[in-house]
Amino acid sequence: MRLMDRLINCSSRDHETTLYPLYDIHIGARTTAETLLRKHIKTIAADPNALVILGGDILDAIKPQDGKRFDMDTFPDWLLEGDATTTRERLNDILSQQLNRTVNILQPIEGKIIGAICGNHEFTVQKYYNENVQAALCRRLQCEDLTDESLIRLRFKCSSKMVTVIIYARHGWGSSRTESAEAMKLRAMRSEWEVADVSLTGHTHLALVLPPKPILEIPRSGKLPDETIVRHRWAANPGCWLFSHSVGASSYVSRSCYEARPMMTCKIVIHPYGYRICKGGNDITRPHIEIRSITL
Repeated sequence: MRLMDRLINCSSRDHETTLYPLYDIHIGARTTAETLLRKHIKTIAADPNALVILGGDILDAIKPQDGKRFDMDTFPDWLLEGDATTTRERLNDILSQQLNRTVNILQPIEGKIIGAICGNHEFTVQKYYNENVQAALCRRLQCEDLTDESLIRLRFKCSSKMVTVIIYARHGWGSSRTESAEAMKLRAMRSEWEVADVSLTGHTHLALVLPPKPILEIPRSGKLPDETIVRHRWAANPGCWLFSHSVGASSYVSRSCYEARPMMTCKIVIHPYGYRICKGGNDITRPHIEIRSITL
């Protein structure tokens, strides 16, 4: 686990920060939706107050030694383009080709990436093949390696007022095949990480945003307000960037008979000075947070 602290100076109380979680891209797989991804990257790059979390499995990172998952039919066309000598060189170093292409795609938002979670694909090549592609990716993108999970504290400062939003992010686990199973996992994560305003997990490739859970509070000191104070807690799986059943050779997804995954992602919109509560002599500022689904 990594703990991260990020101070954001706000020019006004109308400030808005948008956090984009990019999960399960799998650069190097034939079914990766690169065109949609590059379009989304342009949107993020144009957002002056955007922040990005990479949520793991950014590279497909499957080597020939992986007898269970390796399949030449899953290679993308770009890996096979060129003359025989060029193609042979690429196939002799698949991970480097995937890493170079990933950095090229994400380079327009390099300065907005606050950290990268390690996914099971990155961890597998480190564990079994002694290749730390996660460290190489973070080094190339100049972002922090967040290991497999992280608590991120975003502190928004406007004049003398400070508002804090806490994000819990992990890659995820298991193989949920239904929305109900995924919803149960999201609820369990949200209950476990009560300190977080927003909890994020991926891995199962199933895009899902839970309705916010309202938490009723009263101040621990000072005068009591007239009513309870409401804080909302969110949980989401941002989905993946893989077409589930595309025309062409068979894939790991089609052979495993996985249901088609929606081509969706999400963004977390944070208004740190969303609303003030002035009751019973208290002046309390609460952030306004939304998770908005994006159809790709």
